[in-house]
Amino acid sequence: MNKLIINSLILILAFGSQAAGQQQLSPEQCRKMALEKNEDLKIAGMQTEKANRMQAAARTLRLPSLSVSGTGIYQNKDFEMEMFLPTQTPNPLTGQLEPNIMVNPLTGQPVIGPDGNPVFNMYAWLPLEISLNGAYLAGISLEQPVYAGGRIRAGNQMADLGVEMAEENTRLQLGNTLEEADRAYWTFVSVRGKTMLAEQAVIMLEELVQLASNSYEVGMASRNDLLKAQAELNQAKLNRLKAQHGLELSRMDLCRVTGLPFDTRIIVTDTIQDTESLTPTTVNPEPARPENRPEYQLLLKKIGIQDHQIRMERAEFLPTAGVRAGYNHIGGIELSGTGFENTGFNVLASVSIPLFHWGEGIQKIKAARLEKEIRETELTKYHQLMLLEAEQARLNLILASDRIRMSKEALEQANENLRVSRDNYEVGMGTMSDLLIAQTQWQQAHSELIDARSEYKIKETAWLKVSGMLNAE
Repeated sequence: MNKLIINSLILILAFGSQAAGQQQLSPEQCRKMALEKNEDLKIAGMQTEKANRMQAAARTLRLPSLSVSGTGIYQNKDFEMEMFLPTQTPNPLTGQLEPNIMVNPLTGQPVIGPDGNPVFNMYAWLPLEISLNGAYLAGISLEQPVYAGGRIRAGNQMADLGVEMAEENTRLQLGNTLEEADRAYWTFVSVRGKTMLAEQAVIMLEELVQLASNSYEVGMASRNDLLKAQAELNQAKLNRLKAQHGLELSRMDLCRVTGLPFDTRIIVTDTIQDTESLTPTTVNPEPARPENRPEYQLLLKKIGIQDHQIRMERAEFLPTAGVRAGYNHIGGIELSGTGFENTGFNVLASVSIPLFHWGEGIQKIKAARLEKEIRETELTKYHQLMLLEAEQARLNLILASDRIRMSKEALEQANENLRVSRDNYEVGMGTMSDLLIAQTQWQQAHSELIDARSEYKIKETAWLKVSGMLNAE
């Protein structure tokens, strides 16, 4: 057994010295590097920042907006027209100007023309020429919404939910990343353990072939025993080669997850034989609550979004009011050769009340309510699926714990069986077939324990994830 341990150490050193770059990894370091590298987590972080920006933008809708405007006009042809304006004469008694209306001397009543308007004694002729060549309008204005039917408030609340959803999505991607990191780490540890086991099996079979060869030479064993041992040794060497290829693939996958170069040789701090770190810590976990999961919270907040969307649709058909104050200057206009300019301050208050839109608002509100019902139905559906998934993860963890216990017992029995079979063969009381079967059972028992321990760590992470308790700490 000492020889096996020494050879195993030689194998570890050989794997560690094959590459120019090395990286020692613990589960915590693997998680940390995966969190720094994972692209989905980076995208989730940017989406959270985007949601915060949108929330800040929504807050500004309540505030007044200041704007500057300018308009220039070039009109190559002037407007020409002539106008006939009625005249007025001063009243000799009051001195006030009065319309110069023609009066019927018989009736004393104003004379009415064919168009129904009074006829004046005299009209003034006014030729008018308007030039807009170079006219401009410039101003600054301040607008303040007073009431928008609840759209501003609903928009702010939707922006708040958007931030919360982005944070839940980040938590979701965090869990996915940690689960992937743990799976890659413990898979590598498992395959590494199996590679060492395959090497140990080759060493043990080489000793067995040598033992069979010595026994054959002195006539204590048949040539058939030697051939059986050699055949088993060849199969063990093939299994070792397969294990080495599998180790290389699992190493590259771990490099991908952690962001290391693919040619990096990884030295893990945990080994599959480390019973302390691979002993089940949660033998009978409590049932998980889906409400703790980010997936559930995302579905719940989508319903909240639809509540505010209904308010937004309703607000489209409610009155709106606002106030606008401005300071404008107009110039560059000529009236009959005389320049015209004006500068002034103005205040405008506006109210808009929708009256009739052929039922458009009612239909949009109903559509929004149906969308909310869809989201609520989805929540009910996925809540049941999450309960089932959580219970499955809990049972898988319990099964993985039981598998470790039973695999340990099987390995103890296989060790004893191998020892007895070897002793019997050496004294001529056992057959080579029995010894090879014991050797195979010993290797299978070791492999089963390796799988059980690595599976437990992976199942534990999966259970923590569906329980909403998986974090980077």
